[in-house]
Amino acid sequence: MADGGRQKWSGETGGWVDDIEEELKSFEPVDARPEQKPHSSRASRSSTRGLDSVTMQRLPQVALVLLGAGIVAAAIFAVLMLTKPSSASVPFQDLGPGVSDVAGLKGHMVTRWQKDVQYELKFEPLFAIYSSGFAYTVGHPPAALWINLRLLDSTGYALCTKQIAFRAGPAPTKADFALLHQPAVRILKVSASSPPATGSGGHALSQAGQNPDTFQNVIGDDGQISGVYVQGVLPCTEAQYKKFNYWDFTTNFPSVEQQDTLMKAPAIAKARAAAAARAAQKQREARSPHYFVEGDTSVRGYDPTTATLEGGSGQRFIVVKKAELPIAYSWAQNNAQIHYKCDTLSNCMLTRAGDGRIVDTRSIH
Repeated sequence: MADGGRQKWSGETGGWVDDIEEELKSFEPVDARPEQKPHSSRASRSSTRGLDSVTMQRLPQVALVLLGAGIVAAAIFAVLMLTKPSSASVPFQDLGPGVSDVAGLKGHMVTRWQKDVQYELKFEPLFAIYSSGFAYTVGHPPAALWINLRLLDSTGYALCTKQIAFRAGPAPTKADFALLHQPAVRILKVSASSPPATGSGGHALSQAGQNPDTFQNVIGDDGQISGVYVQGVLPCTEAQYKKFNYWDFTTNFPSVEQQDTLMKAPAIAKARAAAAARAAQKQREARSPHYFVEGDTSVRGYDPTTATLEGGSGQRFIVVKKAELPIAYSWAQNNAQIHYKCDTLSNCMLTRAGDGRIVDTRSIH
């Protein structure tokens, strides 16, 4: 109690002791010294600096990984672009066959859209019996031939047209056309006598020199032309192409009968030339007589009704020229001595000594 502090009686010690609990209650906390406060912040900064250090050490590795990933992605993109199907792999749309009974032709067409409407077309004889006429006509066209193509929709409306000049070309060494595999499709009957059309789909016919079409002859096993392949571009829009349903054609290709005539014409011309040569030879022989019979006789009589002179040795000569009848009559009146020359065709020439006149006659035996 002497120090003025608070005391309480303790039963354990049997005397007075200092009241520590009261002192603790009156105790006020003192702020930490300034140098002790930043302790925790230094620790956190230290850990951040350590993380930054690790990140800086790993940054080149991350950059290399990203660079490698970019290179791999570029390589994959290049491979995809190289292996991407080209535009040539665009499938063809089969428009089926077209037929001209008059010309004895059948054609088959396929088309595809590849920036424009591309087509492939094959023409060949309608039947095997027309093969010879077809081959001769293609190889020896009598005039400039054309084919007028029409592309139609399902209702029969002509979307666009094109006229192509039918011109022969060399036989392909390797036929790579899609038309080599022809599915069975409907047959279209068309007439070959129609004139060239004028593009009912709003497109004019192709002009010369624009989008030239390629013709190639196909040679069969017999060495003759068995078909013609054509490929080119049609003057149709993409919207029209999407409506294509079928096609037909007209042509001035000779009819089956005309083809037969053209094929036989060389033989006929040869026969006619031979006949003309034989006729000319006979005319030359007639103008150049060969005398095989020659002699002298006297004129014994003359029959004016038949214009016949009678010789003293039994010969009979018919005067063939009316202007010479008076001469023959005067010779008969005087029983003139005459000289005769006759060829193998019994054509005779009569002359009289001292008389320069000649009487043409035909001998009768």
